[in-house]
Amino acid sequence: MMKIRHAKLIRIPFYFLARNLRRLCKNVDNGIGDIRLSSFSFAKRVLLIGMTFGVMTTAQAENITIHPASPMSLESVVARIHGYYTCGHEVVVTQVQQVGTAIRIDLRAPISCADFGVPPPTSFIDIDIKLGQFPSGLFSVDIFRTSLPNASITFESTQVGSAQFTVTDSYASKVGPIPLVDYTDHWWNPQESGMGFSIMQHPSDRIFAAWFVYGQTGQPTWYTLQPGQWLSSTLYTGPIYKTSGTNLGATYNPGQLEITPVGTGTFIFHNYSNATFNYTIEGKEGSKNITRLSF
Repeated sequence: MMKIRHAKLIRIPFYFLARNLRRLCKNVDNGIGDIRLSSFSFAKRVLLIGMTFGVMTTAQAENITIHPASPMSLESVVARIHGYYTCGHEVVVTQVQQVGTAIRIDLRAPISCADFGVPPPTSFIDIDIKLGQFPSGLFSVDIFRTSLPNASITFESTQVGSAQFTVTDSYASKVGPIPLVDYTDHWWNPQESGMGFSIMQHPSDRIFAAWFVYGQTGQPTWYTLQPGQWLSSTLYTGPIYKTSGTNLGATYNPGQLEITPVGTGTFIFHNYSNATFNYTIEGKEGSKNITRLSF
């Protein structure tokens, strides 16, 4: 609640600053005529940039949280900036650097973000930035805001916040074979377009895989492999199910859901990007060589 009030309070000095600057510039340019605020010279904008960014960055500093709050190894970590000032422009991440356990993120802000006027309420938004996946340990995050360079002037980066997070070793309590990498992705055979797998590997190492193919009548058919188990660090096997239910567009009826076991499947991961899927489904045996889908 205090952070929300703080974000609102900074608009008050911004409003009076903008209003007084309008009056000042109007007196200075009185002999030239009525010039719109958007046409002020770059030098006048620089004055407001320094004053405005000083207010904004001070008010928004340290308002950063990490999600999940207690990440496990192999789990994706996200930094969320609350109430970030965007002045209606899309946020652009220009660089993410990691040196040891220190992570630095640079965000780009157009010069027009310092235009005169009271920023609309929608200028303050929450943004999420994916940091990645990390081994166990303590990590720090520093986030900086940088304006686009101009031919005549370049602005220095200003830190808008920082945070720390601790990653817990998810392998410590595990027994039996476990994978050494994350195989989450879309997988396919480039020679068999239209067929593929969507594999989701949870930090617990359990896999949920959806296989989309075509039936004998040419209709799209979905199979799922769930649950399953690792027989080695690169071999995962489990039962396969076929489901049917309410037609798209109709009111969902849970009573129409049918889940039918139809066979078994095994993923053999040869390396990070290549695998073989062996299956027995509805009395048919087969094998598919698959690779990660490149976008």
